[in-house]
Amino acid sequence: MAANRKRKVDNKNRQFNDDWTVQNCFVQHQINVICLLFYSTVAVAKVSNMKHHYEKKHQDFHNVVGDGRTARIESLRHSLNRQQNIFAKQSAEFSAACEVSYEISLMIAKSGRPFTDGDFVKQCMTTALEKLCLEVVRKLQTVSLNRMTVKQRIPHLSADATRQLADKATDFFYFSLAANESTDIISTAQLLVCVLGVSSSFDITEEFIGMGSMKGQTTASALFEGTVRLCSSVLLDFTKLISVITDGAPAMTGKSNGLVALLMKQRGKQNRQLVMLHCIIHQQNLCSKELGFQPLMALVTITFNFIKSRGLNHRQF
Repeated sequence: MAANRKRKVDNKNRQFNDDWTVQNCFVQHQINVICLLFYSTVAVAKVSNMKHHYEKKHQDFHNVVGDGRTARIESLRHSLNRQQNIFAKQSAEFSAACEVSYEISLMIAKSGRPFTDGDFVKQCMTTALEKLCLEVVRKLQTVSLNRMTVKQRIPHLSADATRQLADKATDFFYFSLAANESTDIISTAQLLVCVLGVSSSFDITEEFIGMGSMKGQTTASALFEGTVRLCSSVLLDFTKLISVITDGAPAMTGKSNGLVALLMKQRGKQNRQLVMLHCIIHQQNLCSKELGFQPLMALVTITFNFIKSRGLNHRQF
């Protein structure tokens, strides 16, 4: 026996009748109907609901009839439209101010400047606009650029960039990775991973995925875990990986337990062989081998040693 299905009247495609405006003082706004007198709505846009609301709360409006009623309703309709236009204008100004705040926060983050520079930038803009365009100063005051706001904006921008890259990564037909591990100024190993992907429509995307700090030893397994974590944040499918570019370190290129070998295991068996490349061509080394600087360097070394070995006459040179 089939289960009883309850009919939901609010899901029915109900058409608003313009006669209801004159009869019950309701107008349609987007998906709702609004009372022109109280600016309230009803749960379901049925004529019985609107009539019940009108008879219960607006009995004094029954006496307004004829042309006077029509003029009164038109006046109420225009008043509602003006209020909605004011709210829409304020919403547009707020959206523009919020967009400016995000744009300036992005510039501060890219330049590596302190978050407190947001207030300084706003002061400079206010001073300039007071001289050049005074009517824009009021709009500028709605732009929030204090250090706490900038601090909140930057993670939002980072999350949005990650989301956009994840959307593109789901369309990748093939992709390659570039991984590099180096030590920063405070002696912390940093793993950097970039991706180059191509979609089925031959749209090429080359982006920086992210950077991960290596707190412990920079072993191949640690590099592999960091790479997988960064790639998973943008929803990369390792079955579509075709090449890996590394900095040539043993932990990267080890035949059995290197990063590339572990990525091959993560990738699984494929008909295509995973291509491993070196990311840097050391042009200086190639140049020194081909041009033959050895005689010149020998002469420079002899001259330098001759000068340094004669301390009393050092200043004569």
